[in-house]
Amino acid sequence: MPEPFNLILKKSDKALDTANIEDYKLSIQLSLDGFSFCVFDHSINKFLSLESYSVQGKISVTRFCENFEHFAKNHPFLRHAFQQVLVLIESPKTTLVPAPLFDENEIQTFAKFNFSPDDDNLLLHDKLIYPDTFNLYPIPEMLLKTIHSLFPLARVICHSSALIEGLMIQNKNLPEKKRVFVNTRNSFLDIVVIEGKSLVYYNSFSYTSKEDFIYYIIFVFEQLDLNPEETELTLSGFIEKSSSLFEITYKYVRHIQFGELSTNFSYSYIFDEVPPHYFTNLINSGLCEL
Repeated sequence: MPEPFNLILKKSDKALDTANIEDYKLSIQLSLDGFSFCVFDHSINKFLSLESYSVQGKISVTRFCENFEHFAKNHPFLRHAFQQVLVLIESPKTTLVPAPLFDENEIQTFAKFNFSPDDDNLLLHDKLIYPDTFNLYPIPEMLLKTIHSLFPLARVICHSSALIEGLMIQNKNLPEKKRVFVNTRNSFLDIVVIEGKSLVYYNSFSYTSKEDFIYYIIFVFEQLDLNPEETELTLSGFIEKSSSLFEITYKYVRHIQFGELSTNFSYSYIFDEVPPHYFTNLINSGLCEL
């Protein structure tokens, strides 16, 4: 059976040495509708490789895991042992719990505030430093087993944990005003609102049309009493200025910009050919202290 993966992008620096993979860090952002990964060389503080794939249609967890395992075992990089592996699991279902209220024995109770845990899923949690909170999220048990089978030492976190903490770190020293960040995925959008060193808001919403997309953005602006003529909105993910999502957003929000890659790292020439905002969450996850 052919792999149900469509190549979106595949770029590698000529300096990447497969013989020295054990000296590199691998970061993967993974969901049932696609995945992306990049390779980072600690010794020169530089990203050297970037690949991204989408999934053809809707597939089961079982089929995804079987095909991803085959893909990884036959990939020239992924089949090797890396110095570090970080896996970001995309999950629209999360619950944030302030650290002082968190009790590991009550995670099922906390989770039910936002979603119903499934019997086929495991409930994981990440401890965020910025802000001081825990992020609870489900992951299919089979997917987690596949990840640890392929990458035994992998650190697994939720994509929203990396998103929130990365944004908090990047913006903590900016003038104190509310800033809105929208991370766009295939069928979900994450909305984060930050004010100085404080997380004001986070949620993830499902959308199927541009009208759904802008509805949730307007909803958050209204809930937080934000002025769409003055408040800055930063977009990341697979969204273009020429897209219908951007066009309808610009009808309601005037100050829109695209996310940038962190200046804490250096980047191969291959990144000159990739819009920076496409992979800001994957790349900037390196900032996190999770």
